[in-house]
Amino acid sequence: MKVSSRNRLASLLLFMLIGLAPAPVVVAQEYTVNLKETDIQELIKFVADATGTTIVVDPAVKGKVKVVSSKPVSSDELYELFLSILDVHGYTAVRSGGVVRVIQNKDARSAPVAVRDNQPGQTSDEYVTQVIRLDNISAAKLIPVLRPLVPQQAHMAAYAPSNAIIISDVSANIDRIRDIIERMDNSAVQETDIVRLEYAVADDVVKMLDQLSKSEAKQSGGNEPELLLVADARTNSVLVNGDEIERARMRRLIAHLDTPLEQSGNVKVVYLEYAQAKEIAEVLTRVMANIDQLDTSGDGATKRGSSNNSTIEADEGTNSLIITGDADEMAALEGVIMRLDIRRAQVLVEAIIVEMEMVDGQDLGLQWLFANQNGAFGSNINAGDARARQIAEAVLPPSDPEATPLGDDEFDLGALAGALAQTPGLSLGWGTIGDDLSMTVILNALKEQTNANILSTPSLLTLDNEEAYITVGQNVPFVTGSFTNTGSGGDGAQNPFQTIERENVGITLTVTPHINDGDSVVLDIEQEVSSLTGLSVVASDLITNERRIQTKVMAGDNQIVVLGGLIKDDVQDASQKVPILGDIPFLGRLFRTDAVSVTKTNLLIFIRPTIIRDDADLDGASADKYRYIRDQQLLRKERGLMFLDDDLIPVVPEWEEQIKQLDEIKEESAVTEDEGQ
Repeated sequence: MKVSSRNRLASLLLFMLIGLAPAPVVVAQEYTVNLKETDIQELIKFVADATGTTIVVDPAVKGKVKVVSSKPVSSDELYELFLSILDVHGYTAVRSGGVVRVIQNKDARSAPVAVRDNQPGQTSDEYVTQVIRLDNISAAKLIPVLRPLVPQQAHMAAYAPSNAIIISDVSANIDRIRDIIERMDNSAVQETDIVRLEYAVADDVVKMLDQLSKSEAKQSGGNEPELLLVADARTNSVLVNGDEIERARMRRLIAHLDTPLEQSGNVKVVYLEYAQAKEIAEVLTRVMANIDQLDTSGDGATKRGSSNNSTIEADEGTNSLIITGDADEMAALEGVIMRLDIRRAQVLVEAIIVEMEMVDGQDLGLQWLFANQNGAFGSNINAGDARARQIAEAVLPPSDPEATPLGDDEFDLGALAGALAQTPGLSLGWGTIGDDLSMTVILNALKEQTNANILSTPSLLTLDNEEAYITVGQNVPFVTGSFTNTGSGGDGAQNPFQTIERENVGITLTVTPHINDGDSVVLDIEQEVSSLTGLSVVASDLITNERRIQTKVMAGDNQIVVLGGLIKDDVQDASQKVPILGDIPFLGRLFRTDAVSVTKTNLLIFIRPTIIRDDADLDGASADKYRYIRDQQLLRKERGLMFLDDDLIPVVPEWEEQIKQLDEIKEESAVTEDEGQ
């Protein structure tokens, strides 16, 4: 029978009429409970009548309840359902003798609840108190683990002298907590393990582990762990008694301590991986010397002493350090060596040198020369133009006709051709050779334009704080002096010689990087760019252009910064003329020479540092350069060779293949080392 009513009285009357029609054979009264917005006080009165229980209700117990059920329940099950309804609404039932009190959950743990035996009783939602004793694990350790499993109003505490846990909660939850405790307590059964030592001394190991256990217990604020360590000196063994977890932890610690020493005595060899043994030995020797000289006593006074008896020697062949000293001093030195023997970062420095030059010039002039066999008597030839003089000498008659093979109306054709060959631009001339007068007219017209765009990108890889340089250019000889030794014999023999000094002409980059804690690099840079402006047979006539920068800059990782440069505009305007005649309009051009030259120079030098901290960064930087040069070789191979086989053009292998070859070499080396060991 289901109950559905809008008022409390109808609900209660229908509820009490449930089950009035008995079956032919009745074993127990059954109830089908369906409540909707029924007052909790009415429910308590009905349960008291149905179960024959005396129930005392706290005045604070109020509210409406709702229960939906389709299955009949007995009187005992009805009482358990009643306890569940109370728990959902924040109340609980506390049994004291034959009386059940319905109170709020928050007041239950301070109420006179019944104390249940150690054995679990019938599971219910009544509020009870139970004491649970543990055999193998500490009760204080379980409290933080079990606290989240009980409601806030429940009470749980540990009693260390009897290693017990006191719980005040509903009976069903206590049974759940008790089952968890039994499982954890059974897994912490105390047993004894015997660990035999091979290298370590049992007494020393036990003392060390006892100190460790006491220190851990002090830090955790708890009692000393239930772990017992005993040293057996006769068999050099350690007896470990405790639960499984503690015994496993102690076995791992003992196995770590029971290891052979790498070297015995007070001498030890330390092999270095990155640092140079000689440099590390010098640094540590100076540090030890300072420690010996500066020994501060307890009152702050400084005195001389020699308590440090350690010595350090470097073996460059194996790149190792041989340390002699006491154990504590040796341990301190090993710690310092470990911090010094680290992989240092590298810096890839790329310089970008850009030079753009434009030269634009024009020359226009007319030169005259009048002469006869008695000499020249009138001219407007430029004194600085050697080629004009050579042309005039070739065309004009010789001063001594008898000493020359030329005729009266001839001139030196070879000398004239040589002079014209050295004259840039357009040269037009006219000359007359006669008995009385020789005249030479030379017209020179030149327009010159030169553009230069030079890009140089030298790169250099070096370790942090290590100076490195790269030079790409030519070694050019320069004459620094000459000497002639005249012989004393009648033949007047001479022994001339010259002293020559060779210097590099090209691009030179010298850099020392200093990496900061962040991603910035301080660079000590010296950049020089030199070139030849002209060539001559005699080395002393060589002229070189030099661009040089020496500075210190700071740049970020992979950041391009400008070091310096030059932006130059050179404009020159020259005019040579005959006075008065050169100023005549139009006709004055016949007696004037004009030259205009404009030179624009743009020179800038940039630098880009890239920090390389590991192998991945190094492979990336190397791969970029490697693939670039390979692409250039492949492009050259596509164009091919004339008269020869194209396969003769060398091409580096692919980068992936190169890495594979290097890995194979490393694997072969590792196998060889293993076989040697």
